[in-house]
Amino acid sequence: MDELEPLRHEAIRALSVAVATDRLPVEQFESRLALVRQAPNRATLDAIVADIMPTGGFGLPAVIEPEFSDHNALAPVEPAEYLRIVTILGTTKRAGSWTVPFRLDLKVILGELTVDLRDAVFCADVLDIDLHVTLGSLTLIVPAGTQVENECEERFSSSTHSTRSTKGAPRIGLLVRLSGRIVFGNLEIKEKRPSADEPPKRGLMKLLSGEG
Repeated sequence: MDELEPLRHEAIRALSVAVATDRLPVEQFESRLALVRQAPNRATLDAIVADIMPTGGFGLPAVIEPEFSDHNALAPVEPAEYLRIVTILGTTKRAGSWTVPFRLDLKVILGELTVDLRDAVFCADVLDIDLHVTLGSLTLIVPAGTQVENECEERFSSSTHSTRSTKGAPRIGLLVRLSGRIVFGNLEIKEKRPSADEPPKRGLMKLLSGEG
C-alpha cells in the first residue's frame, strides 16, 4: 500500500471542502486533484493545499453538513428563487412533498445525491438546474411526462435517462433544463409516477391476497 495514501485522502478532503465552500473553483479542484494523485512525497502534497489550509498541514475543519439532508416529506411552502444542495463525502436525499424553487444548484463531490421531484409542487413550467458532479453520482427523479433537456458537459462520465416504467405517459407541460459539468461521475435521470400511484411491491401484494 502507498504510504502516502492516507495523506492523499486528507488532501482530497481539503480540496473538497474548499470547492464546496466556493473558496476553490471547480476547474482548480480538477487540476489539483490530478496533482494530489501524482504527488511523490509529503512536501508536494502540503504545497498543493497550502493556500486553502492556513497552517499548511492536514488539520481540517469539522465535516460540512449538506445544506439539506432531511429525508422526510415536507409540506409545500412559498417557493424560493434559488436552493443549493451540497453533498461532500456522504449521501443526501431530497424527496417527498416539497415546493420546488425556480432554480436548483446541485453540487456533489465524492458522494451521492438523490433529488426526487415526483411528489413535489412546481410553481413554474420551467425548472433550471445547475449541477456540478465530481467523483460522485446524482440521481434526478422527475414526474412522468416531464421534458428534460440535458446540456451538461461530461468528462470521463456517463448519463442515462430512463422512461421504462412510464412509457406512454402524456406530457405534463413541465420542462427541466440541466446545465453544468460532470467529471468522473454519473448522472441518472428517471421518470416516475407519483409515489401514491405506484403499484404495491410484490411481497405486499402476496400478503394482501393471502398467498403464502
